[in-house]
Amino acid sequence: MGKEKNLYIETLRGLAILLVVIGHVIGSTPDGGMKIAYPSPFRYLYLFIDFIQMPLFTAIAGFVYAYRPVGSDYLKKFTVKKVYRLLIPMITVGTLYFLMQYFTPGTNKKGVLSDIWQIYVLPYTIYWYLPSLFLIFMVIALIDVNNFAKTVKGALICLLVSIVLMYVEETKLIPDGVPNVLSFKGALLQLPYFIIGVMACRFRSDGIPKSINAVAWILAVVAIVAIQVEWFKPETHDAIRNLICPLLVMPVLLLLLQSKWQNKFFVYIGSFAYSIYLFHVFFTGGVRILLARVGITAQLPVFCGALIIATILPILAEILISKSKILSVLLLGKTPKVTQK
Repeated sequence: MGKEKNLYIETLRGLAILLVVIGHVIGSTPDGGMKIAYPSPFRYLYLFIDFIQMPLFTAIAGFVYAYRPVGSDYLKKFTVKKVYRLLIPMITVGTLYFLMQYFTPGTNKKGVLSDIWQIYVLPYTIYWYLPSLFLIFMVIALIDVNNFAKTVKGALICLLVSIVLMYVEETKLIPDGVPNVLSFKGALLQLPYFIIGVMACRFRSDGIPKSINAVAWILAVVAIVAIQVEWFKPETHDAIRNLICPLLVMPVLLLLLQSKWQNKFFVYIGSFAYSIYLFHVFFTGGVRILLARVGITAQLPVFCGALIIATILPILAEILISKSKILSVLLLGKTPKVTQK
């Protein structure tokens, strides 16, 4: 069963990665991406994307992990595979992106060449997520090796502890001066969503009680209302994003992971989700610069052009890279066959 693709989950994976690309095309702030100022429909769209994109990506990772949880006999091999899958591309692809940003005219947020070493230790652009996810996998591996989350009660305790740790970071109890080594702060923020995904898969055969689903729907509506408040009352941004949304996104994830919706297009996109994640940022800025040089600056064509190119070219990149065993290891995080034996 663990090797069979769940088309519902793969559909969500495709949706999640497209939301990630759309978010980076628009830019998290008016100074990034397409440099779109407030108010704009694109900035409004970004509020929804920012609410769900990475939590959904993380919950899907937890759901898929739960198909084949780690046992003590598999822990070493599991760790090695995650080093290859997550940390190797963090180094290689992160380096390539840093150098491209540094040497390409017109790109946003150029780094200082002498500081390149920091991208291997501290969070760097979108690649902060790779070491964070690695740490999450290590935590969940220790949880499963010790059978802490095999029952609903045990999983709920783990979820509660992870929520407390998340709020330790959200409320800045960890001083800003503490170096964010391997993006451990990001791991604290994403861990509850991963555990939600694990629970949705691990206990799905028992069925989610209707009462819990009813509460989840109510909270999902509250989440939509909270986003409206954030839009119309921007002074509430920090409170909503840091304190309210983390709790509201969890029931939304639970509902999405139970959905039976499947779509062939999103399933196909989802099969290339990791490559799209790794490489899409190489093209979002480039497309914008090229379009500007030919006189195309209107937001809609720039948005559509960047979204399409930043989705298609990483797919083509994976197809080409996969033809080389060495490049597959270095750029896609594939585990060498000698290590798999």
